[in-house]
Amino acid sequence: MKKLAIFLPFLILIGCSSSNETFKKNPVDQFIIDMSDVNDFTILLQDMDAEEHLFTADIFRHKYKIITMGADSIPVSKETDWYDVSPSFFQLHSGDIGMEIASKVNGKVSKQVSPPGYSGYVGNSQYGEWKTNPNTGTSFWEFYGRYAMMRSLFNMAYYGPIYRSSYTDYRRYSSSGRNYYGGSSGSPRYGTYSSGVKKSNPTFANRMSKSSSFRNSVNKSVSRSPAKYAAGSRSTSTTKSTNSRYSSGSSSRSRSSSRGGK
Repeated sequence: MKKLAIFLPFLILIGCSSSNETFKKNPVDQFIIDMSDVNDFTILLQDMDAEEHLFTADIFRHKYKIITMGADSIPVSKETDWYDVSPSFFQLHSGDIGMEIASKVNGKVSKQVSPPGYSGYVGNSQYGEWKTNPNTGTSFWEFYGRYAMMRSLFNMAYYGPIYRSSYTDYRRYSSSGRNYYGGSSGSPRYGTYSSGVKKSNPTFANRMSKSSSFRNSVNKSVSRSPAKYAAGSRSTSTTKSTNSRYSSGSSSRSRSSSRGGK
């Protein structure tokens, strides 16, 4: 009985330490402060990782890509080191790999999650223009030659052409404070579960396919995040089916359209 009395407080201590989140200032806020004198920048969530621990707090990490305008208005890209983040911040952006999670355009800061390049460059006549495919009549975005490297910096080639109809949907979602992932429920065009991320970030894709604990952490987090509607059944699937979908690239699509748009 004495042994139980001694051991019980230890169990309570473990339970409290695992459930109570220590406040951490997220790295993105610090980046914004550090770049207070920069007029335009984009912060993308480049990668994420998670480690589960039985007797100590789980560890969550982010890696970012920061794009700014350098000399002569030439875009400059920098990939950061890994940063520890809080469980809540990890959950908030668990569905946003490859996407903008903060930006500053003409001196105005925004934390609206957006597809890569959409907040300040796509649709901006300073950097490119809308063109029309003569065969289909479809309008698509094309950067001027001077800014053609934008497609590479934002990994746009992995997501396919940027159609004006999709950009219009993005603007509509953004104006009401909603994240735009495109595609349909279960098959978003942008974000963690998109085929574009699987191609542009093979390291992350490999981690999702081979580590069941990491995959489960991501799925659980996404199911509680703004990306849950775009993720569809993926965020609540069993480990086996989710692994198969991520490694093969196939998925069962919902009949209803995702709240993430087209």
